[in-house]
Amino acid sequence: MTFREHADLTFTDDSGQSQTIEANERYYTPSEMRWLLQTAGFTTADIFGCHLGKFSREHALTPDDFEMLVVAQKSA
Repeated sequence: MTFREHADLTFTDDSGQSQTIEANERYYTPSEMRWLLQTAGFTTADIFGCHLGKFSREHALTPDDFEMLVVAQKSA
C-alpha cells in the first residue's frame, strides 16, 4: 500500500488561457523514509515534525503533522 494522490488542477493564467496540470504525488511514512535512507547508506536518520513550513529539530513528529523534517548523515 502506498499513499498516492492523483489530481488535475485547472486554472486561468495571466493571459486568460485555461491551463491544466496533472499531478501524481507520492507521500512517505516515517518508517518508509528511514528504510529508504538506510538502503542508500545513511547511518543516522532523525525525523521531526513541522508546523506548516516552520521546520525545527525541537518539534517531535506527531500524527497531526502534515510535513516532516528529515536530517540524515552518511558516513564517509
